[in-house]
Amino acid sequence: MVPCKKCDNKVPSSSLKLDIDLKMVVCPDCIKNKKIHKEIEKDVFHKQEPDANSTAVDEISSRVSHKCTSCGYKFKIDPETNKPKNCPYCNARVMGF
Repeated sequence: MVPCKKCDNKVPSSSLKLDIDLKMVVCPDCIKNKKIHKEIEKDVFHKQEPDANSTAVDEISSRVSHKCTSCGYKFKIDPETNKPKNCPYCNARVMGF
């Protein structure tokens, strides 16, 4: 059993994987969380093609900055729709902004 370089969880050495982005070996849970994080981020920050009126730029600029109280991740929330309702990084519920 060896510790994961990212989360310090003890896992069998045969289960460790090389993460190219982090440039270190990490446990399967860290790899899984990374994939989930990328999927959530893709859903939350899905960008639309700007049209002739360029309303997408106006929508992005009207977002409010927010810092997750659980993990400290910084992201933006649309005050009209109150989305995202969960932190894109740790999936903690956004209580208020």
